[in-house]
Amino acid sequence: MKTFSVVLFLLTVVSGAMAAQEPNLTPTVCKADLKSWSASKTEILTIEQINERMNTMFACADEAGHHRHNDKKMLAYLEEFYRVHSELANRAFDFITEHGLQAQFGQEENGQSKPQVALNKADRKP
Repeated sequence: MKTFSVVLFLLTVVSGAMAAQEPNLTPTVCKADLKSWSASKTEILTIEQINERMNTMFACADEAGHHRHNDKKMLAYLEEFYRVHSELANRAFDFITEHGLQAQFGQEENGQSKPQVALNKADRKP
């Protein structure tokens, strides 16, 4: 459970940083995306689509948050963001579990070992 919480936290931080790069969206586009996306299943999305949706919904929530009367809209966008974000977190958790990386992930995240970085051929000395 602790591993899942760490993954969820990391994904939130990364996706929040990525959302800042999203171009300005109009309220009409945001509303249409929310309506369409909230009716779809997240299990069929690619990672790229998940990231796009999270970035868009975060940007829409941010824009709606600038207007006091749009609190309900902002919450709706954030709910969709977290719904899609949960799919990404679940997939990351499943990947870690399926590949037996729980112990390594836990050690690295708890500062018990340094991550091993694979060297590219160009980085290797002859």
